[in-house]
Amino acid sequence: MSEQFDVEYDVVVVGGGGSGLSAAVQAAQNGLTVAVLEKMPQLGGSSAFAEGHAAFESDEQIKRGIHVSKDEGFRAYLDYSHWRADAAIVSRFVENAATTIVKMRELGAVYEEVIVTAEDQPGELVTWHIPRGEVAHVLELMEARARELGVEIYLQTAAQKIVMADGRVAGIVVTDADGEEVRIGAKAVIVGTGGYAKNPEMINRFSTWDCGDQMINVGGEGNTGDGLSMMFEVGAVPWSSIGTMLLFPFMRGKTVTSHTNTAGFQPYLWVNREGRRCTNEICGLNFGNAGDVVAGLPGSMFWTILDTAQVNHLVTDGCEVGLGVYVRTGEKLVNLPAELEADVAAGTVFKADTLEELAPQLGVDPEVLTNEVAAYNRACAEGKDTKFHKEKYLVPVQEGPFYAIKMEPGIMVTMGGIKINENMQVINGEGEPIPGLYSVGCDAGGLFGDSYILTVPGSANGFALTSGWLAADHAAETIKKLVTV
Repeated sequence: MSEQFDVEYDVVVVGGGGSGLSAAVQAAQNGLTVAVLEKMPQLGGSSAFAEGHAAFESDEQIKRGIHVSKDEGFRAYLDYSHWRADAAIVSRFVENAATTIVKMRELGAVYEEVIVTAEDQPGELVTWHIPRGEVAHVLELMEARARELGVEIYLQTAAQKIVMADGRVAGIVVTDADGEEVRIGAKAVIVGTGGYAKNPEMINRFSTWDCGDQMINVGGEGNTGDGLSMMFEVGAVPWSSIGTMLLFPFMRGKTVTSHTNTAGFQPYLWVNREGRRCTNEICGLNFGNAGDVVAGLPGSMFWTILDTAQVNHLVTDGCEVGLGVYVRTGEKLVNLPAELEADVAAGTVFKADTLEELAPQLGVDPEVLTNEVAAYNRACAEGKDTKFHKEKYLVPVQEGPFYAIKMEPGIMVTMGGIKINENMQVINGEGEPIPGLYSVGCDAGGLFGDSYILTVPGSANGFALTSGWLAADHAAETIKKLVTV
């Protein structure tokens, strides 16, 4: 092998996000030599945007008097997916996620709270473990520990091809920061490149939607699906729900802390591009469901119509639903008036004293919009919505000036990926593991059905951190057997 490769390691980890760093730390703690390849100039991936991660029967839950059993967690994933999720993978995650909390705490993480994302969301389990500094700080702790253990971390180094020999992984070909090709030998390769949220072609190919070019990526810029492509080339097959994505309504040009963006997904009145009410807006309490709605609408967009009374309510009383810990549910949107006026001036939000004046700015027939608002207001007055059966947040749109906020599909990550087994080994078309090849985090399929489960908050990052060290443990066991043969 030394004659074929420029350098050799026991394990090469492709991707320096949460799953990759978790794998690297565990592999090094198991006594293996490890390299991490990250094509971006910095580590973190989409995990850098995560607030917390899921666990079941953790000591952090227990000491707070929170009771979420592993049985509940297992059933939540299977029931939500209509049993399309892989029971073995779900069980492996649910059984080991609490250990991940311990492992991160041993690195220095401090968990400040265990919460849900939205108090009003029915059936949400209290699984969201929020560390001090959020997951971004956990990533820093993992990087520090990896370097302490001698893990070699290569930034701006893009993996190009997995090398096979005698039916098993032998190494990987990369392009380094200087643009030179380097051949790296490895007894195992663990791929955690974060999915394909930044690849419109793959989104259109794998997902239900055809609006890949329109989706606003809020996650890692490097999530272009190259890890998936490399695994496909050596015989991997896609998980049946490879098109699973974490979507949410998002205002183009905004950040996750924007108060205008938050106002745009409140469960008030949403109309489609024709000015007609298009759904039960209560779906906004589960931003994943709301993301599916907006992606499926004509033009993949809706307008949120707000009146001045609603704006004042959001400022004075707080929002009905937030966006994770970036904007908390119930938070007062004190920046909203000034932000709205700046958005109006920039031409990204529309404002008018009457609905008749607002409609042409949206490209909507004034008669259609005024009739839809009138019908909605009647439902609010009667307390009964016979069109979409919304039972809460029937808030009328009456007091001008009126505002229209355009919401489009935002995407954080994809969660459907390669078919794996409960050891995180990549499975080929014959249903057999490809020796030495592992897929973790958002590159791996099996935990979800066709949509992300927000009733178990922190699932994606919890699986990323947990699958990483599970893969490393299995790789270590396998490599030690190879050495002793």
